Amino acid sequence: MPPELLNINELTKIIAAITPTSGHGPLLAALNSRYPNTPFRLQQEYDGRTWGVGIIDGAGNRVTDRLGKWVDQELALAGGSARTVWQKYKDQGLIRTERVGCCLYLVAPYGPDPDQFYQLEILCGPELTTQQLFDPKPFFTPEGRHDLLSGPALVFGDGERQELAPATYQFEKITNIRRFLRDLVESKRQNRLAELPEMEKRVIHVQEITPGEDGWSESYDVPFLDLAPDWLDLVPPELRLFQDWAQSSAGAGGARICDHWWMQTGEWTDAKGRKQYSLIPQWAEADGGLDLPEISPDWEASPYGVMEQLQQFDNLVGYPFAWYFYMLHGNRIMHSAGGVVANAIKDGLLNLPEYDKKVLVRWKDDQYGF
Repeated sequence: MPPELLNINELTKIIAAITPTSGHGPLLAALNSRYPNTPFRLQQEYDGRTWGVGIIDGAGNRVTDRLGKWVDQELALAGGSARTVWQKYKDQGLIRTERVGCCLYLVAPYGPDPDQFYQLEILCGPELTTQQLFDPKPFFTPEGRHDLLSGPALVFGDGERQELAPATYQFEKITNIRRFLRDLVESKRQNRLAELPEMEKRVIHVQEITPGEDGWSESYDVPFLDLAPDWLDLVPPELRLFQDWAQSSAGAGGARICDHWWMQTGEWTDAKGRKQYSLIPQWAEADGGLDLPEISPDWEASPYGVMEQLQQFDNLVGYPFAWYFYMLHGNRIMHSAGGVVANAIKDGLLNLPEYDKKVLVRWKDDQYGF
């Protein structure tokens, strides 16, 4: 089934028209009424977000809704001198304002493959006064643009903050994870192609030493690409994550990755003008997260004991082979757990379903994580 077309302008209007409530039921109802073929589900409510930074003066009058633009304009008028801007405004009692709240991560699958889902991000929070913009005392003089944006360390406590506007919903972004993943893979390949001429020149200096009374040593250079012939075609960890899900008992058993994980995504242009993408899986609140046990065996641990712990972990989370994906994340399950089990499989001491065994041994031979 092709993905339902989601109109960003329409989404923005629908989201902004809803008054926030605990549990966000009216928001979900409005979205799913408009897009019934792509039902959204709240996956995570991630606290600690701020946005919409502005300024008011000491009398509460609005100076600007865009702190960054205001700072750039004032710096231009002051010939680039942050100190001149400070001198101009230090005694006017300017106060920084911002929306403070959370980001809601909503997911909506549109096909059977692990990467076939939309992820909708929505900000939710009131506008508050958060800190004094300038300290009039001369030993807190800003030295540059960054200091003007961040202000002195005069952040208001909870009892000092004033609410200027009630909580609202605000559209942040929507990501078609399949399309994003394809763009990420293509970008990484293009970046490697750009580096290929340099990598073709690179050599690794190798020194071989034979110990003993008649020992000898020999050194020589080996082209890097002779040692890493698959360098250009390396599969990015982000793609391997979804491949491993599809090829393991998690995906084969019908579990959907978007029912258990949300994706922290980013895209930017680096200093060389190259497009870069990032994707980091994050567990969903419903799966327990930090309430789950930590399994961190040493490499000499009994593989039977480790495997028993991992199976109990899967039972807590609610789908098979869950421990493997938590291991890739690296917080609850340490890599040593996967290594102990993989080594025991290679030694014929343990066995797993064939598809899980293949995924785990492949990871052991070429490890990755987030």
